[in-house]
Amino acid sequence: MTLKEAREILGLGETATRQEIKAAYRRQARRWHPDRAPSGEEARFRTRMQEVNAAYQRLKDFMENFRYPLDDVRAADSQEDIESWWASRFATGVWGAGAKSPRKEED
Repeated sequence: MTLKEAREILGLGETATRQEIKAAYRRQARRWHPDRAPSGEEARFRTRMQEVNAAYQRLKDFMENFRYPLDDVRAADSQEDIESWWASRFATGVWGAGAKSPRKEED
């Protein structure tokens, strides 16, 4: 199963957080669980639930084994100093009072 197929089965877009993937899985599991199947539809629901489980497992495995780039090539190319690089990405929310411009040294 491809990632695209897995996303389509769970009804996800091209980007999703772990929480969104889990929520989508739970929605589909509630919808397609064989215990909720109408009379005579058990086999179809069972097959669909197996697809939902496989899609969730595929996305979960991908996220656990994805190799994240730990350096920002764009920041290195622009020769931007590390403080402004950090501030532009992380100096919001719990890390600071909002995006701050880098400190300028006084001559």
